[in-house]
Amino acid sequence: MANLTQQLVERATGPATGQRFLRDTRVAGLALRVTSGGAKAWVWEGRVRGRVRRITLGPYPALSLAQAREQGLGVAGAVARGEDPAAARARERGELTFGRLAGLYMERHALPRKRSAAEDKRMLRDVLEVRQEGRGPAAVPAGWRHRRLSDLTREDLAQLHARLGRDGGPYAANRALALLRTMFNLAHTWGLLPDDNPAAGIRMFREQKRERFLNSDELKRTLAAIDQEPDWRWRAYFKLSLLLGPRRGELLCARWPDVDLAARTWRLPTTKAGRPHLLPLPTPATTILESLPSREQVDWLFPSPTAASGHLEEPKKAWQRIRDRAQVPDVRVHDLRCSTIPSRRRRPSTRVLISSLCDKPSSRPPRPCWRQPPECGPEPT
Repeated sequence: MANLTQQLVERATGPATGQRFLRDTRVAGLALRVTSGGAKAWVWEGRVRGRVRRITLGPYPALSLAQAREQGLGVAGAVARGEDPAAARARERGELTFGRLAGLYMERHALPRKRSAAEDKRMLRDVLEVRQEGRGPAAVPAGWRHRRLSDLTREDLAQLHARLGRDGGPYAANRALALLRTMFNLAHTWGLLPDDNPAAGIRMFREQKRERFLNSDELKRTLAAIDQEPDWRWRAYFKLSLLLGPRRGELLCARWPDVDLAARTWRLPTTKAGRPHLLPLPTPATTILESLPSREQVDWLFPSPTAASGHLEEPKKAWQRIRDRAQVPDVRVHDLRCSTIPSRRRRPSTRVLISSLCDKPSSRPPRPCWRQPPECGPEPT
């Protein structure tokens, strides 16, 4: 044991084999460990809750003598307070990263339980272990992938929420915050997050209810633009969206075994309410379905050879082409639900829509049994 000095530390050499320790007299438990290869590191040794523990503080010269003494005093103080610094460091080394939590969330919760799992994957795509392709950065930044959960603070999440609100609007920001809040709640339930949820207490942005529907002139231009779409799948998809008013995922995932053209019905296996629903098909919808090339060929109404699911998944690019041609730049895919025939029955443009899709005069349109869609609002997550 010696009063360690900078000169003594620099000149210290290791044994022929193994390692040796130069112990400090000023800070109890502090020592310089020197290996046979000449590597030097600071350690603290002492009894922690009745057991002898050796804690590595850091390598020399990255950690100076003065810094090592300061850290040694900190460890000794923690032990005096009844803490176990060795166990705390072990937990920190094995702590879950946000990227790993994102993978567990998708595997354990989103994929088996949520109909909007694809939307969650889109927001998390930059932090998942298997990176997903997409346009532009995802809602959750890629830099969070390797960060420990304890490193993510309420301030980090509040700044992300504010940035998303500024760049993408309140709806996108609130959906991302809701996702993060759920993920951290589940991490706590699974025993992976000992601290409080950092997303708790952050206020959502106020969301203004949006009602945007196509008027008669816009509807004519939109139908003409749909007819110019080169992909038959998107032509049929958007016409059926206007006729039936389904949610985006309901129609994208539609399967031929659930369609009965003879009875003119479409069975939705699972709706937002969590139960199946039998939807009557009007004559124009039946005509469109009978003409689809996928009929009696594959299970999906709108198959996709490139999508992992086997069916079309994202209509945004196709809708962008259509709304550019129709000159309706502010109309979203979801707004088609507000423009669908059931929600327009008392509007003058209803007959325009039916007659255009039926290719018949608008004086006496057919009178099918419609399903009244839910109130228009933001798509659920």
